[in-house]
Amino acid sequence: MSHNWSRGLITALVTPMKGDGIDGAATKELIERQVRAGVGGVVVAGGTGEHGALSLDERADLTRVVADATNGRLPFIVQTGALTTRDAVKLSQDAQEIGAAGLLVPAPYGEAVNWREKQAYYETINDSVSLPIMLYNTATAGLMALEQIAQLAELSNVSAIKQSSGDATALGDIVTWSRTRDFAVYTGWDDQLAPAVLAGAHGALLGAGNVVPELIVQVLDLCYRRQLDSEFEEAWGRLRRFLRFLGTSENYVSVVKLAIQLRGLDVGDVRRPYLMPQKDEREALIAELRLIDAVLTRA
Repeated sequence: MSHNWSRGLITALVTPMKGDGIDGAATKELIERQVRAGVGGVVVAGGTGEHGALSLDERADLTRVVADATNGRLPFIVQTGALTTRDAVKLSQDAQEIGAAGLLVPAPYGEAVNWREKQAYYETINDSVSLPIMLYNTATAGLMALEQIAQLAELSNVSAIKQSSGDATALGDIVTWSRTRDFAVYTGWDDQLAPAVLAGAHGALLGAGNVVPELIVQVLDLCYRRQLDSEFEEAWGRLRRFLRFLGTSENYVSVVKLAIQLRGLDVGDVRRPYLMPQKDEREALIAELRLIDAVLTRA
């Protein structure tokens, strides 16, 4: 394949906060953890990065911090979706100038955007940059059918998708279609990680990579090598349980941020109106992390 999208885990980074701003030092340490774990890349200001709670200037500033921290060691992808085409174009052009390896672009959130409007939105962004573009197919932006994805894939820079629905049939259809062209498919649905890659997905783009990147990388490597033995069953069994816990939590991003804090890196709280987990969920998270650590110790 010639699209150059990284195989494996791409971590959708949280945005570390300190006071009322972005914590650059914590962002750099978070990147170091990703480098050490051997991930394939990172995403800046995605859903797990609280992009909706960041100003346009903060999103550009955060991209610069990540560019400096990665320093060529990891490709970084910038999520540049916005409520207006104008803002999405500006964010995309900023990302290109700063050195992003690609863009992750959802359709506008909020009021429903019809198909004609979505097409025009993607066409305008596509024509404003020369970077490869990954579509972000997520329910909050209105899920696209395979026929619509195939239509957008005709655009010159569109060469990947993050498929973030729990519909395994739709994922299978997209993966099957992708084999006929130069197009990378990533699952964005955490607990579909192993089955998606075994079915032919290029990789996984997950917020859980902030917490357990080593274990995700291990499971993905076993999947790529088709080493479906007791080591796989043990690692995937424990990892899937943790991913299911994250997926059923009250607020995915806040639980991920708390898990990173419990792992010894203060990334601050989620920005309001979002709230951090309450006592019961915190205690449940601590118990889940202990189980995961047992796996990592044996690995």
